[in-house]
Amino acid sequence: MKEPPVLTVFIDSDVIISGSFSQLGASFLLLQLAELGFIKGVISPQVIDESKRNIRKILPSAPPLFNDIIKNGHLKVVSPSQKDIQNALPFADKKDVPILAAALKENTDYLTTFNIKDYFTSPFHKISIVKPKEILRIIGKGYIK
Repeated sequence: MKEPPVLTVFIDSDVIISGSFSQLGASFLLLQLAELGFIKGVISPQVIDESKRNIRKILPSAPPLFNDIIKNGHLKVVSPSQKDIQNALPFADKKDVPILAAALKENTDYLTTFNIKDYFTSPFHKISIVKPKEILRIIGKGYIK
């Protein structure tokens, strides 16, 4: 039987923050799947910076887990170019354009975030914007074994 392809998932900072704070939710499980190689996890330098800043501010107990996620999580860091950012401009809130640009640059299947309203559908790209629990549902339907 042919193995299903590994999903490529861009993980936004709010998912990283959530996974750094609680080891019980979908965000943490998604990060564990990336660490184990069941999915290809992708982030950007902006995600790292935003996560660090917000964790220091609102979740002072989370930095050790966050540092472990970044160091050992097997997350590919992708930096979008200015052209990538320009191409993504019409499809996301201004603050989230670099996030979408990085996800598109890596040709990810999904961008996972809790702020799905900040991203707009497009006939020009096929990336799906979903919450972490939706990725787990997709995986549960047999995309990985």
